Amino acid sequence: MTAGDSSRLPIWFTTPAVGPDFETVLAIAQAAEAAGFSGVSFSDRPHDPILDGWTMAAAIAARTERVRLHHSTLNIPYRFPAVLAKEAATLDIISNGRLDLCLGAGGEVNRPLYDSIGVPLAPPADRLQDLRDAIAIMRGLWSNEKFSFKGRVHQVKDAAGGPQPIQKPIPIWVGALMPRSLRLTGQLADGFMKNRGWGTAEEINELNHKVDDAATKAGRDPGLLRRVINGPAYIARDKADADAYRADVAAASPIQVGGMVGTVDEIVEMIRSYRDAGVNVFSLRFPADRALEQVRRFGAEVIPAASGL
Repeated sequence: MTAGDSSRLPIWFTTPAVGPDFETVLAIAQAAEAAGFSGVSFSDRPHDPILDGWTMAAAIAARTERVRLHHSTLNIPYRFPAVLAKEAATLDIISNGRLDLCLGAGGEVNRPLYDSIGVPLAPPADRLQDLRDAIAIMRGLWSNEKFSFKGRVHQVKDAAGGPQPIQKPIPIWVGALMPRSLRLTGQLADGFMKNRGWGTAEEINELNHKVDDAATKAGRDPGLLRRVINGPAYIARDKADADAYRADVAAASPIQVGGMVGTVDEIVEMIRSYRDAGVNVFSLRFPADRALEQVRRFGAEVIPAASGL
């Protein structure tokens, strides 16, 4: 267990609501809500030929009642923080307080994708400072009638706050992996999402300890932070079926090796081991051609078995 003892927070299961058309996205989101999932997530990659994640989240918010909404992740190089603050507050109001705002600094590995659509990507240290500045601006605008802040690039001067979100404030998660981003997460964020794939329970435990240490040094209670991992999931018939699915995932994306793949009993044991490593949010991406069936089965067979962990 991590130093912050995140077992004080209940387990959440979320699933990405993705598909080639809006009706598929809506069906997955509504199936997840009916199956007992805690939330749905959306991909936010403006350079990819997929439906826009922010617009879909707003549409899904209006067509669901309980599931929480988050993205993985909203990268600050794409956005003006003051505009994002208003968009987030509006989505929080539309959803009646169901938004978790997951932010990122933007990854160097994706520089060619940023270049492809003309979005500047600053050096890593500058991007992390911009993320710090963005968090300060958004929280300031959510809680003040007027707010001023001067950051490295982003700034506001006597900017009008509002509308005020339902949540005060909206929880901010940070997608992180490297030491500086982990420190920022512990110092400022309400949640930590591991970047770039699943990772073993031992790896997650080590990352969580770094976040805990930064939180404690900043005078914060690390036990209050959400700990999120995201990756493939599949309820298999048997070991051979599970191995075949893992091979398919690895062939499609080497960084996605691992995930929550196996029989129901094996998956419950995986949840136990990651829970012991501090994880309390599992964002699970089921195979696209079987997403509805898998979401319903996970809700019927896995969520009840994991509820007491």
